[in-house]
Amino acid sequence: MPKFRIGTDDFKKLHDQDGYFVDKTLLIKEIIDGSDVTLIPRPRRFGKTLNMTMLKYFFEKSGENRSYLFEKYAIATHPQYMCHQGQYPVIYLTLKKIKGNTWADAKEQIIQMIGRCCSSADLSVSSLRLEDQEIYTSLVSFRPSDTILSLSLELLTLWLYEYHKKPVIILIDEYDTPMIEAWIRGYYDEMASFMREWLGAGLKQEHGHALFRAVITGILRIAKESIFSELNNLDVASPLMIGPFSDKFGFTEPEMKCILDAFHAQSHAGIIRDWYNGYSYGEQTIYNPWSVISYIQAIPNPPGPKWLNTSSNALVYEELATGGLEIKRDLEILLSGGEIRYPISETITFPDIGKNPMNIWSFLYYSGYLKAENPQPDLRGRITYQLSIPNREISYMYEHFIESLYD
Repeated sequence: MPKFRIGTDDFKKLHDQDGYFVDKTLLIKEIIDGSDVTLIPRPRRFGKTLNMTMLKYFFEKSGENRSYLFEKYAIATHPQYMCHQGQYPVIYLTLKKIKGNTWADAKEQIIQMIGRCCSSADLSVSSLRLEDQEIYTSLVSFRPSDTILSLSLELLTLWLYEYHKKPVIILIDEYDTPMIEAWIRGYYDEMASFMREWLGAGLKQEHGHALFRAVITGILRIAKESIFSELNNLDVASPLMIGPFSDKFGFTEPEMKCILDAFHAQSHAGIIRDWYNGYSYGEQTIYNPWSVISYIQAIPNPPGPKWLNTSSNALVYEELATGGLEIKRDLEILLSGGEIRYPISETITFPDIGKNPMNIWSFLYYSGYLKAENPQPDLRGRITYQLSIPNREISYMYEHFIESLYD
């Protein structure tokens, strides 16, 4: 019987421990064929980190041959893409642990993260210019100036390019976790300013020769004016879009059939569909992967909320609780099994969320708490979506919110 290895989000570790992997390797093809910089927003626990580590092990130039990791997957049937395997210096950063109580705390965590990344980078310090050696030393000793910290992604990219004579691949996972934490803790402006300068310098088009591809994942697409204002080369793979990324995160119906067959769980198909299905990305119907694997691993135990238990719903509860009467009425419609229709804003900022219902529902959609279907223009020409609760698990969350609000 196969095993999912719940909690293992490192692709190589999952492979080497014979963990069950739903083949998403054609994401590699789309990154190679895609834009210089791609932002992929998806809800938490939808496979972002596993896919990002897969990209890392595919592209990274390493002392060991990692091609064996991909031999039995779909990408191996495409030699024109397999020739990219193991060919590039890679910068891999995950921001999911940047959760300071203050800006000073968060900044120190960022300094530590970047310093460790520089220390592990495959480059020769002695090959750097003297002034760059001093800058490198300040980074790895965790004492850079604010200016150097803001330029650190750009500098490391250029150093790796000059050393390897190959363009660099940048992978940044959960970029918006620090933004969410900063909004909750009250230092959003400082974090937004840093992220704008750091990403703007590291990913800007002027360094196109040094950058092969960059992939950024997160839950939200923070408005271009807030974070990505310096980037003219950014492509956003929105979950609303029909396109090649719509089936790369979460489980599709055909993938679910394979999973149920592999785990001899065909009789549980209806339960899983009722509890954990219902997301709509592009033209794909998507199952919540974390909930599915948690349920299957726990058979014969009954279904229940799995994904909701992985992190706090405090921000969602706060936004709903502070909303006005209109939001409460819309929530009542949703809980009764009905649908509401609103535009989905793809360029929200956190300060915008509470200003009108459209932004709150947009936030809930991107966070995985609503399903959006049937796009139609309204009288003003804006595209609106039919919004509903995707499944029983998410309905449970809303009911728990109501109980906590009106206990």
